[in-house]
Amino acid sequence: MVIRGARTDGSATTMKEANVSNESDAVLYDPFQLDVRADPYPSYQLLRDQAPAYYVADHDFWCISRYSDVVKALRATDVYSSAEGIGIERIPDLAIAGVPGAAAVGSAMISTDPPTHTRLRRLVQREFTRGRIAQWESRVQEICDQLIDRFIALNDQGDADIARDVATPLPVMVILDMLDIPREDREKFKQWSDQVVHLIGGGIDPALQLGAVDAALELAQYFEGLVKERRGSTGQDLVSLFCGSGPRGEQLTHNEIIGQCVLFLVGGNETTTNLIGNMVNALMLHPEQRAVLEWSPEKIPAAIEEVLRWDAPVQGLFRTTIADVEIDGTVVPTGSRVQLLYGSANRDERHYSDAHIFQIDRDPRDHLAFAGGPHYCVGAPLARLETRMAIEALLSRTRNMQPSGKETLNLNLLVRGHRNLPVAFDAVRLR
Repeated sequence: MVIRGARTDGSATTMKEANVSNESDAVLYDPFQLDVRADPYPSYQLLRDQAPAYYVADHDFWCISRYSDVVKALRATDVYSSAEGIGIERIPDLAIAGVPGAAAVGSAMISTDPPTHTRLRRLVQREFTRGRIAQWESRVQEICDQLIDRFIALNDQGDADIARDVATPLPVMVILDMLDIPREDREKFKQWSDQVVHLIGGGIDPALQLGAVDAALELAQYFEGLVKERRGSTGQDLVSLFCGSGPRGEQLTHNEIIGQCVLFLVGGNETTTNLIGNMVNALMLHPEQRAVLEWSPEKIPAAIEEVLRWDAPVQGLFRTTIADVEIDGTVVPTGSRVQLLYGSANRDERHYSDAHIFQIDRDPRDHLAFAGGPHYCVGAPLARLETRMAIEALLSRTRNMQPSGKETLNLNLLVRGHRNLPVAFDAVRLR
């Protein structure tokens, strides 16, 4: 079986040319098919084995699936540009289509290249060092305890959902506290975040499709007002800090401030929500490994790294090539949209032995769930802290957790996780 466009004669070719000449070949990878979104990993293996640079003709973008190729792309910002955005839609196209906030999204650190990216990261990263994140530990613990108490009460009523009741509200509550946004706006912000991800990620969930552009407008307007209000403030919330000056007197522009606020709202909850849900799901699928963690909670940090590798919450972000790139004999042309498939790279047998097997003692610190190179996720320490504290609480206060209803998945090219994951368990009563 041959994937359309795969190199078959040992010579370099562009995938577009191959698609024209191989119309009879079966298309084996369509990332918009519901079954592929539900379980993309078998398709990823086909891509790695047969077409490590694959052109998705119907949607005019490429996929790079092998670990070594993705690592090279993440490091080569002079070839793989983020300046047109990291979603399936190019930022210039969004702006032309009149999508509100496109300019602000384009000013977010994640959608820039060096030297602009270097300057933005220097101004922003100081707020996300391990030391600064550790200062939030007591607040995260407090939120975790509140949510787990309610989660256990709902289980007693036969209505517990790990995604709805714990994984979704925890990171939203934390990032809203960090941005100093009223807690009563939590539901609205979560909805905005989901719809922005849907907008840039080519989502196929009709529940999120309606109102996605309006949500982008409302979110941009909200932060617009917040930035005007907090300019000159001495507050320690992220919005006030972004409005201030860096150690060298540098300042973010107005659009850059809004861009970072949007980035940390969306990135600050989407990744962690999916990570917590994916970890609970993985441990339900592997109860013997959950039992190990119940007896040895010091192994939880290593287990988190394995979940990040085995079922990455961010499956792959986009770049635009600014030069021709040859991958395994296939040429990806200049100006192409390319999705770097982190989820596939993390399952690459060429890099990880038994890559398809979930092993909590693997501790794969070189996984790509948080990307890599200059764009390594600045919020990774916060995501790890929130996930560790949530899983510690769940493992200490529940036993025999099992699915109790139909799960609802996030149907999006960028992210992988659960919108709903009903569960039932035995509660461990506190003395």
